[in-house]
Amino acid sequence: MIDKAAKNVAVQDSESLSAKDYKTIYVDSLYSLDVPNYMKELKSLHPEASLEYANIYKEAYTVVIHENKQEFISIFTELEEYNSDLSPINNYSIIQKKMFNETIEQFKFQDYGLKDINGYPAKQMKITGIIDGIDFVYVVAFVEGEEYIYMLMNWTDSSRFDKLENTFEYINGTFKII
Repeated sequence: MIDKAAKNVAVQDSESLSAKDYKTIYVDSLYSLDVPNYMKELKSLHPEASLEYANIYKEAYTVVIHENKQEFISIFTELEEYNSDLSPINNYSIIQKKMFNETIEQFKFQDYGLKDINGYPAKQMKITGIIDGIDFVYVVAFVEGEEYIYMLMNWTDSSRFDKLENTFEYINGTFKII
């Protein structure tokens, strides 16, 4: 009985948005992504991001970073960090995990869902940890296109994650290469 009540509360606490609650953002001639209408562009989230949207009151953040796939392969091959037995997207996700691990205290990750986003190879993971004393949860997706590799990062304070988890998954699932 208590378990059932807890599940009902968890479902009620989850943000429920439909497609009309999202707007499609087009970035150059590269890609599009749907973000909730309550998010606004915020140009200070990440210096390398090509898309930066947030709602500071909900503590919900979304950024997209894209990198030239061939440059990535060349640089990390030269650094002897690229495993040619793995796909570019697998290499990219491994390297990004290492970078997250360097900046996040009590870093933990788990593979999380998606293997494909709109026909493109993808990986998705959930990352938890502490940054500047605050518990954060990230839902990060990596997508491999013909020319670029994309990293979609969504994050919030861990106390808000249950409400935003479905939103973050939806955002990642709307990514389309143009």
